[in-house]
Amino acid sequence: MVMPWLFGILVALAVVAVIAVLVRDRRSNGLSDPTSRKPLRLPWRHQEVQDAGGLPRRLANSASLFQLPAVRSRIRFQRRLHALLAVLLAVCLLSASAIAGRPVRVTERSDALANRDIVLCLDVSTSMVKIDSSVLTTFADILEDFDGERVGLVAWNSAAQTIVPLTDDYELLRQQMDDLSDVLDIDPDNPTYKQALRYSETFSGTQNQSVNGSSLAGDGLASCAQAFDNQGLERSRSIILATDNQVIDPDNEQIYSLPDAVNLLAERKIRLFSIYGADDEQSHQYELDQSPEASREELKTVTEGPGRGRFYDVEDSGTGGDIVKQLEKTEVSALGGRKQTRRTDIPQRLVITLSLVLLGYLGLTTWRRA
Repeated sequence: MVMPWLFGILVALAVVAVIAVLVRDRRSNGLSDPTSRKPLRLPWRHQEVQDAGGLPRRLANSASLFQLPAVRSRIRFQRRLHALLAVLLAVCLLSASAIAGRPVRVTERSDALANRDIVLCLDVSTSMVKIDSSVLTTFADILEDFDGERVGLVAWNSAAQTIVPLTDDYELLRQQMDDLSDVLDIDPDNPTYKQALRYSETFSGTQNQSVNGSSLAGDGLASCAQAFDNQGLERSRSIILATDNQVIDPDNEQIYSLPDAVNLLAERKIRLFSIYGADDEQSHQYELDQSPEASREELKTVTEGPGRGRFYDVEDSGTGGDIVKQLEKTEVSALGGRKQTRRTDIPQRLVITLSLVLLGYLGLTTWRRA
C-alpha cells in the first residue's frame, strides 16, 4: 500500500466506534432481567416512534409475551440479522479503508528487457494439431509477463508462414492465437469439409506442394531465424520452438537438418527454447524418419547442447513462467540496464468486494424495514 498508515487509522477508528456503541448500550440497559432490557440501538436501526412526551411507548403486562415461542424465535432472528449486518458493515469499513490506503503491486524490471525480440515458432503439421492448443496456451501465458518486447509468430510445416511479424501489439498476438486455436480445434483423422477448408486457407503458406515431406523441423527453425529484422542492431533474440520433431522427408529434400539449424542459431546468438509435444495416435500412422522417442531425445540434445537453451515437455506445469524467468535472468546479465521499480494501483478486487457487500447490506436493511 502507498499509505498503510491511513488504512490502520481507519480500521482503528471503526473498531473504536463499534466498541463505543456496544458499551453505551450496555451501560444504558444494565444487567437487569432480559425481558426489561432496552433493544440494542445500532446505527442502522430506525428511530422508534415516540409519544408526545418524548418517551418510548410501553405496553402493560407484556412480560409474558417474551416467553412465547414465536416471539422468542423472532427475537433470535433479529439478533442474527443484526449480527450479519454488523459483519457486512465491518467488511465495508475494512474494504473502504484498504482502498483509501491505495493498494499497489510493486515490480522491478530492467529497461534492457524491452530490447528483446522473441519469435514463437509453431509446428502446425497434422501430427501436432491436437497438441498445438496447449502450446498456444503456453504462448499466451508468456505474453502476460511481457512489456515492450517485440514478439512474432511463425507457423511452419513443409514451408514457413509468418502469422504475425515482430510487434509489441500483444492484443493482436492474442487475437491471432485465439483464431489459430479455433482453426486447430479439429479431429485430424476426421475433419469436416468446412474445418479442412479453413485449415488449408489459414496455413496455406506452410504447404510447399513441390516438396514431398512434412514437419520439416530443421527448415522450420531456420525460417524462424529469418524472422528477426535489424540484424545489425545489438538486441537480444530468442526463439521458442514448439514441435514433435517427427520429420517425414523420404526424398531428403530438407535443406537444414535440426542440428544444422541449431548451429545457425548459435552463430547468430539466438537462444533456443524448445517445447516438445507428441500425439501418440498420429505418430503410428506415418513412416517417420525416426521413432517418437528418438525425435524427442534429438530435440532435447541439440537444444541443451549447441543451442545452450532450455527444453520442456508441453505437459510440464509452469512452462511459460519458467521461460520468462530464464529470459530475464540471462538477458539482464548480458545486456545490463537500469532496474526500474514500477508501482501499479490494484484496487479492482477491493472495489468489487465493497460494492457487493454494500449492495447486500442495503438490500438486507431495506428488506428489514419493509
